[in-house]
Amino acid sequence: MKKLISILLLSAISAASAQTFDSVSGSVKADLNASIEQLEALKEQIVIERQPLQAEESRLKDSAFALRADRDRILRRRDNTDRDLGSLRNEVDLLDDTNAYMSSLMGEYIRSFDNRLHISESQIYAESVGNAKLTTEDINLSAPDRFSTQLKVIEQAIGRLENLVGGHQFQGKGVVPGGRLKEGTYSMVGPIVFFARPEDNVAGIASREFGSAQPSVSSVGELYDPLISEFSSNGAGSLPYDMTLGAAIQIEEAKDSFVEIVKKGGKAMIAILTMAGIALLIALFKFVEISGVRRARPNDLAFIIEALNNGNKDEALGYAQKIKGPVGALLTAAVNNHHKDKDHVEEILYEKMIEAQPKLERFLPFIAVTAATAPLLGLLGTVMGMITTFKLITIFGTGDAKSLSTGISEALITTQFGLIVAIPSLIFHALLSRKSKGVLSSMERTAIGFINGLPGRK
Repeated sequence: MKKLISILLLSAISAASAQTFDSVSGSVKADLNASIEQLEALKEQIVIERQPLQAEESRLKDSAFALRADRDRILRRRDNTDRDLGSLRNEVDLLDDTNAYMSSLMGEYIRSFDNRLHISESQIYAESVGNAKLTTEDINLSAPDRFSTQLKVIEQAIGRLENLVGGHQFQGKGVVPGGRLKEGTYSMVGPIVFFARPEDNVAGIASREFGSAQPSVSSVGELYDPLISEFSSNGAGSLPYDMTLGAAIQIEEAKDSFVEIVKKGGKAMIAILTMAGIALLIALFKFVEISGVRRARPNDLAFIIEALNNGNKDEALGYAQKIKGPVGALLTAAVNNHHKDKDHVEEILYEKMIEAQPKLERFLPFIAVTAATAPLLGLLGTVMGMITTFKLITIFGTGDAKSLSTGISEALITTQFGLIVAIPSLIFHALLSRKSKGVLSSMERTAIGFINGLPGRK
């Protein structure tokens, strides 16, 4: 029964399903046909719209190709421009270096030109040379202005060379004898510059004096000064020529007198010279004194011994008293005591020699003291001078050389004179000591000869 019911149900379901499938299949076919028709319509529309789009695409591609070509051309131009700009920059740097080198070279030439100028020419070129030197320190100055200023000095240097050929004259000021600044005529003949002011009868050679910013005029004598004046007036004539290029005149003018040297030496110099004077007087006195000592000659001793051996004491005593000085006193004492024993006579004669020694050597220690003290006084003067120098440096700095010259001169001069005094004093002391010892040795030989020559004393 159950199976039958199941079969009936399945049959009913199959019939209903078949009816539904047919209806659905018809609906799907209708939809498919509608879609196909819509698709055909869209294809036709696409075909219609595609043609202008393709034309636009072609146009845009052509434009893109043209733009790409322009871009490539611009890039190539940019690369070339960068390379050209780099080259230009390198050229600019090279030219800057060249300009800096040329400016430095001209600055060095200007400094050398300034150093070669005579002091009298500074009145002509000082302004332009000074401006040219300042260009190297002014960082705000343009290169053309710097070159213009430097070239002006170089042009003047070339003009100066042309003027020097055959001599050159110009007007300027100079310090004439007496310390006055006067206007006159300078005549440059080679490396020597002459100055003349005929209205004041002033003529001479112009040179640089230490510590002075103006040229100093030094007269070369009454014989040559008129020649210089005549040459300055006429532009021709004879001139004195200094082979040393002014060095001889400067050396001569730089020499100090003895009084000036003593003043520069200060108090230490006075002490050194005082001791030197006393030592010299003592040396002369002792030389005369010791040289005047009469020494006993062999015949003198022989005569006295022979007279004593013959019993003529008075004759021997009179002969001994004729001999002046310590030797005569020695022989007199020997004759008066010849009758005593040998040891006693020897002691008496030795006492006479001891008595004569202080007289012979007196004042000699002062010469030795002078020889030892003079260098120390010179060193003291050196120290004092250096102290003065350092004080002046503290006050004025190192720029004022004239202010420092006093202390330096005192320091050097006292040392020099200390040695000058010490060395001769040492030599004098040695010579005089040797001379006095020679007298004592002569007295000793005389005493020994007298003792050995007495009768019964051999």
